[in-house]
Amino acid sequence: MRFRFLWVSLLTLAATGTALAQDSEVVHELDLLVDSRGLSRRLDVFAVDPEKQYTIGDEQHTIGAGFQPSVVMDHEGTIHVFFQARLGGSGDRLPKLIAHVTSQDGGATWSEPRFVSTVPMQTYAMSAFLRTSPSGAKRISVLTSLSIDETIKRIEDPELIQRRLGIDVTRFSRRAATLVLEFYSDDLGETWQRKEHYGLSDRVYQRNGRDYYLAFINLIGQVRPVEAGPHEGRLLLGGPLRGDYLPCPDHPHFRDYSPSSSLIFSDDDGESWQFAGVISDDSAFRHNEASAVPVNGGQQVLLVRRNNSRDANGKMAHLSHDGGETWEDGYVSNIAATRCLQVLETHGDLVLCSAPGTTDRTHGTIYVSRDGGRNWTPNLIEEGPFSYSTVNRLAGDYLICCYSRGHHGEQGIAARVFLIKWLEDE
Repeated sequence: MRFRFLWVSLLTLAATGTALAQDSEVVHELDLLVDSRGLSRRLDVFAVDPEKQYTIGDEQHTIGAGFQPSVVMDHEGTIHVFFQARLGGSGDRLPKLIAHVTSQDGGATWSEPRFVSTVPMQTYAMSAFLRTSPSGAKRISVLTSLSIDETIKRIEDPELIQRRLGIDVTRFSRRAATLVLEFYSDDLGETWQRKEHYGLSDRVYQRNGRDYYLAFINLIGQVRPVEAGPHEGRLLLGGPLRGDYLPCPDHPHFRDYSPSSSLIFSDDDGESWQFAGVISDDSAFRHNEASAVPVNGGQQVLLVRRNNSRDANGKMAHLSHDGGETWEDGYVSNIAATRCLQVLETHGDLVLCSAPGTTDRTHGTIYVSRDGGRNWTPNLIEEGPFSYSTVNRLAGDYLICCYSRGHHGEQGIAARVFLIKWLEDE
């Protein structure tokens, strides 16, 4: 038994040493990217070429936009970026594929896009994260939402939908539902499989003492782990939702339901997900797209929401003391209300947020809060086109801001890498 313990300890030390060596190598590659301030040049992750044809399955497609990027760095130091490849144009309602590009040199160069699946779908935003599979393998998971009613509108025939997508739409009680899909890879993105998370939407929950029907949720806010506190190990994913307190009409389309925000969470490393609490103050149905992170040592969850009003003073923020089940009344933050998504990340005691600084989706900005989301300092990271974005930790004190260029990503996806010291020196 003592020999076995020693052997396991030696294996653990060897694995730790390998991980530290890989981390050091990644940091060295990132050091080569940044200038003396700690900020890289603009990195071209994916450039839209409307004339270029991609062979996807048995069909030829053009990509008209790269939109809503999601980023993760795997345990070997490869950076993975996933984004909406909008086929034939840039409109919201066009069929989409989840494109996947990688960088093995800290973001200096990027691969040609590959695709997580070969069947165009009516999906929305996505969130990539790392987890351990039930078999113990290192897994990359990508969560997204499939619109059931828009799928029915496009394909019409339930049997044809079943054959093409492998989804029985007749099992949904209301046409307004969405289905949460997980695409996952246990070989660092070489091959992908799919899992359906039924039961999150298209159902009634008891929320704020009333029955609440959840028709739609968009997984836009990016998965963030709770690393300390009473909910240590929980995964959080904020986003917009559509629903109503009952009794409500059986709407023919999810957009007819009231917009709000909340989050889903997982207490089993992403194997299953649960719906958290609905905002219940006066701001409940006046804001939607949201992102969430743990703050104050994991004692609270901060949720920041997009304000859709043209005359808004700033984005709305809420705090939860019970892991997202209930929320305090919102307060107006000094993150500019630019009618565009804002994504949150943490680094130590700092809370970061990436968002455009103007309503015309330019002047990308990293906002930093040192007091758990009460006050924010803006730092300009990109003067040009900058719409939906994300900010993510990489290795050491390095982070990456990945963003869509153009209103709907008509120019593609770009990124900048930065050291945390760049924020402190600005």
